[in-house]
Amino acid sequence: MWLRQACSVLLALIVLFAAAPVSAEGQLALYRDGQIIGTLSTVERGSHTMVDAGAMAKLLGAQSSEKNDTLVIMHGRSKLQLVLNAAAAWLGVELLPMASPAVKEGDAWLLDSRSALKLFNGLLERGGSTPSLQWKESAADAGSPIPPAGTKPPTATQPPKAEERPTPLPKGGSSAASLPVLRALRWGGDDGTYRVVFDLSGPGEPIIQRSAGKFSLQFALPAPATPFESPADEIEITATTSDDRLTVELASSLPLKEVITLEGPRRIVLDYVRASTSTPDPAPRGEEPPRTPGKETRTAPKRNTKRIVVIDPGHGGKDPGAVANGIREKDINLAVSKYLLQRLEKMGYDARLTRSTDVYLTLQERTDLAHEWNADAFVSMHVNALPPGRHATGMEIYLMALPTDKDAMQLAKIENAELAEGNGDAAKAADKRTQTLLNILGNMQQNAKITESTDFAEYLFNAGKGGGIQMRRVAQAPFFVLRGASMPAVLVEMGFLTEKKEARLLAAKAYQERMATAIAAGIEKYLTNN
Repeated sequence: MWLRQACSVLLALIVLFAAAPVSAEGQLALYRDGQIIGTLSTVERGSHTMVDAGAMAKLLGAQSSEKNDTLVIMHGRSKLQLVLNAAAAWLGVELLPMASPAVKEGDAWLLDSRSALKLFNGLLERGGSTPSLQWKESAADAGSPIPPAGTKPPTATQPPKAEERPTPLPKGGSSAASLPVLRALRWGGDDGTYRVVFDLSGPGEPIIQRSAGKFSLQFALPAPATPFESPADEIEITATTSDDRLTVELASSLPLKEVITLEGPRRIVLDYVRASTSTPDPAPRGEEPPRTPGKETRTAPKRNTKRIVVIDPGHGGKDPGAVANGIREKDINLAVSKYLLQRLEKMGYDARLTRSTDVYLTLQERTDLAHEWNADAFVSMHVNALPPGRHATGMEIYLMALPTDKDAMQLAKIENAELAEGNGDAAKAADKRTQTLLNILGNMQQNAKITESTDFAEYLFNAGKGGGIQMRRVAQAPFFVLRGASMPAVLVEMGFLTEKKEARLLAAKAYQERMATAIAAGIEKYLTNN
């Protein structure tokens, strides 16, 4: 009897503590228009002071609700969406970076306090209110807002100005320990572009600040042995060091066309546009560069005056992709991609395949080819599949962004998986890769392409409907093959191999040609209008 009672008490305690809110470690007073509207408990997580987004919404009279792994906050008609474990949030249709991912502990959705201030000020501004929220360490400390990380507190002789508000913590955090090291600085380019390449090592992301004509990055020390000298008269470069970090600043009147983040090795690429002094020779139409057995070429053909579309037939070689009803995904992907290539060439575009035969390419190699070819658009072709007991039909168009729903997230994990080599675990690698993408989706270079990719996806969706294709939806998910794309990029799931009727349709030559015709029409309409 006593053992049963003890177990019941223990179980009750476990349930009680599991449901208990996050224990507070401090407090912040939230001020609006200089008047306190309430106090929020804070918890420390690493270098970040976290607050409960739901409680903050309540203080502001906003409504919050959970949907799957998303917290939706409404203030009038303005909407803020937080995605669990993502270091970026949707404010309306704009993706904004945060200093750290949103996490959930108990019933509390925890945000870095500075990111929370930025997001809620934006929410108020979109609702027609003045963004005037401020944190103060306590209600009694009415004269001193919390300073940005890394700055000295104001002294009695230098009181803070009334209009000053704490600035968001830049991506990468305030501690130099969270910054990568700059290994080398390289220069390159052609007649039309100056390219600056920062080679990185170590974890973390550099702190990036951008203003008119200037671009600066902060790294951890030590500084590289590479001379900080620009071979271009139009670009001035300076490097300074403090106690714990290196700051590199580039100043130029030239337009900064692209900022690209690449992996393997890690590097950040800046492309400045300058006046062209000569015109490159056009590549012969329809001519493919030589290939080595079992591997696609990595040599970039010369740029010509035509718009370049890179088509990526998903999977291939030792990776069949989805297999169902006696059909392999890799075969469908390649067949439709070849039809698409033919139609785009007839329209006058320079269309290129990442693979034209049954060979295996890594996910990174596919996007790298699009970058090397300086593509105007990138389309990755795939076929979908569902587990037993689940059914769906139709074509889906995906772009690289925070996941629309759990199905989109699961599809991303499947597509992000590459074949395990040796003792590797493909499932764990895919989960890690997907989580990494969620964490970097706040990167402003990626954010700049989300709107373009959304428009691109809508053009393809409407063209599919007009071409008699059953279109299911436009959605978004963190696909590795689209990460860091410097051009509008989408992933097309042409249909579901697990549906017998649709599988037969996907394998039919006439239907493959119809899909290619519709997708080509969407690409042409997008590029004509953009």
